Amino acid sequence: MPAHKPWRVLSSSVAHETPFFSVLREDVLVSDGTRRDYYTLSFPGPAVGIIAHRGTDILLIRQYRFIVDQFVWAIPSGGASEAETSIDAARRELEEETGYRAARIEPFMTCFASYGCSNQRFEIFAAEEPVQTSAYDSTEVLEVRWFERRELLELVRRNAIVDNLSLSPILLFLLQGGPR
Repeated sequence: MPAHKPWRVLSSSVAHETPFFSVLREDVLVSDGTRRDYYTLSFPGPAVGIIAHRGTDILLIRQYRFIVDQFVWAIPSGGASEAETSIDAARRELEEETGYRAARIEPFMTCFASYGCSNQRFEIFAAEEPVQTSAYDSTEVLEVRWFERRELLELVRRNAIVDNLSLSPILLFLLQGGPR
């Protein structure tokens, strides 16, 4: 591995800003000595997701995602506000989107959404044996359901789980046989 970074950001400016992310224009010096303009999405903090599990069964939510115009199955997820930690955000999302609470939530994995154009980081947590304590938010979630290993694999095969925030942790969880 080289000790130096082969690409260097010479300057960065905000091309467009929203309450959720910014589009940056970045002047980059690449490894062959040429300069290139890149436009990247910059997020202020991570998105969080939570693998709620009972043994190898996983709790998923069904949603309609208007941006891709699809009904999908996913793990509970959302953004962390500046005032909360990632683990607190995961705990909140679990309860809001499923009506479940867990006594113990632990870090499970971290990955990037699309590191070729964005700094968006996914921080995934595992919640063992959550207990239903309330109703879920029906404005965001259509259904909450537990899935066994074979059902999860079938959902993946059928392309019913299409977001990487859900796919990566579900597949790692199944590969490991749990959160480890």
